[in-house]
Amino acid sequence: MELMQVYPWLMPALLIISIGTLFGSYLMFRAEKYMMLIAIGMVQTLISTMLATSVGPLLFGIGLTQFYVGIVNMKKVKGYET
Repeated sequence: MELMQVYPWLMPALLIISIGTLFGSYLMFRAEKYMMLIAIGMVQTLISTMLATSVGPLLFGIGLTQFYVGIVNMKKVKGYET
């Protein structure tokens, strides 16, 4: 949290990144690229720790859900390929 006070540009940058990852996760889910969905879920989970006083808990939940959905669907898709 001290980083937010030292670097005032960090909060708007993190919000832009989080909005971009939300949009990217939607596109990756539609394109069935589940490895990217897992990676985006990890990024959102990490960003949520920096945004703990605002939208962090919501972003944390969304990130964990995307991580889980990516793993489950990746296993489901691999099962059909073999």
